[in-house]
Order: sequence, then C-alpha cells, then structure tokens
Amino acid sequence: MIHKELADMKLRSLVILLLGLGLFFFVAPLHKLTIEMLNEYVQLENVPRFLERFIPKNFIERLSDWSFYIYTQWFGKNLGQFVPILAMIMAFPLFARETENGTMEFLLARSSRKNVFWSKACVAVVVLLVQMLVFSLLPGIYSWLASKELKYEYLGAYTIHTLVGALFWFALTMLFSVVYDDQVKPILTAVGILASTTVVGIFKPLRFMNTYSYVMGSKIISTGRMDVAYTVGLLFLTIIVLIASYMIFLKKEF
Repeated sequence: MIHKELADMKLRSLVILLLGLGLFFFVAPLHKLTIEMLNEYVQLENVPRFLERFIPKNFIERLSDWSFYIYTQWFGKNLGQFVPILAMIMAFPLFARETENGTMEFLLARSSRKNVFWSKACVAVVVLLVQMLVFSLLPGIYSWLASKELKYEYLGAYTIHTLVGALFWFALTMLFSVVYDDQVKPILTAVGILASTTVVGIFKPLRFMNTYSYVMGSKIISTGRMDVAYTVGLLFLTIIVLIASYMIFLKKEF
C-alpha cells in the first residue's frame, strides 16, 4: 500500500519540489537587483501617489536588510501564497481518484478500511511535510552558503506556520476527496473555500478566517513571535477534520 501511494504521488511531488526550488532561486539571488530597481523607481519624477503608498520609501530601505527581504518576499509572498494550493494538490486525488477509477473496491478487498485510509493519509502527509520543510529551511541554508546575515531566530516560527497551514488545507481537501466521487469537485471546493475565507477575512471581525495572514507570518514580522493561539487552533481544527474524514470513509459505500 505504501509503495503504491509513493508511486502515485511521485510525479506530483517531484514537480512541486522542482517548482519550489526554482521559485526560491528566482527570489533569493535577486536581492540586490530588486533594491536597485526599486531605488531607481522612487527617484523618478511624477510618480503616481497611489504607487508611492503601495511601495513607501521606508519599506524599500527595510528591504535592503537581507533578513527582512527573504522573510517578507519568500515566506510573506512567494512561498506563502502557494502553501495552501500545494497542500490541495497533494490531497485532492487521494481517495477521489480511486473512487472515480473504480479501484477503491480492489484496495478494500485486499486490506481493511482503517489500513487503507491511514496508509494513504500518512504517506501523503509525510511527503507534504518534507516538501514544506525543505522550502522553509531553504533561506537558512542559502544564507549560510552565501554568507548572508540572517536572523535565524525567526526561521523556526515561519517554518511552523508553513507546516501547520499546509496541514490544515491538506486535511480539508482530503475530506472533500473522501466525500466526492470524482477528482474535480474536491479541489474546486477547497479553492472556493480558500478564496471566500480570504475575502471575508478582509473585514476586521472576521480577520481570523484569513489563513493566508497566518501562513505568510504577518504576526511574526510585526511582533517577532509565533502566533501560538492561532497555531493551536488550526491544529485542533486539522485534527477534527482528519477524524471526520476517517469516520466518513469508514461508513461510505463504494
């Protein structure tokens, strides 16, 4: 069972890993070039006011600091934007593909429902966490190799935010993979929820619904600390969703 799951997600995992590595090495080496381009931009005459507000001079000055640059541009922008999507890609075909292709009955004939569920879920979770861990540790590894001064005390907090955020969206998408009988509906439903919660999170009383703010480490960059309360809450929701997926899988007819 484990070998089958690894074979099924080998191509997906490899593509995600290569895309993530490519994205990082597009962002990190361009630090000086980015600062130079932004400095040239602010020195132009007749710069529109809304653009000045969008990219204030003090922000450009802070970007010259390597730690601020890599944390805001990698975790707070590039990687942070893709964490939920990458988690969904790893989760949406797990069970729906087997049901759609008619192979779920074959799996259940060879093993118990409990073994099938946890084998598929655990293998996918391990692969996802390894990917997110690699992407999260890249700034530290690159900074050490390139002799960059990085504030390593923040790296652990950003890594935890990334891992927990990925786990939550993985679990939620896997729930839909169990519920639906085709591969399209799980990812469409998950993307719809991600989009709607992000929009709703614009309003201050509902800001907690915007998981992007957590994944991108907004509180870390502003306070220098991990958001412990949100982390515990998201982990609790993740466990609840995993249990719900398991219970539904046990009772579902194939």
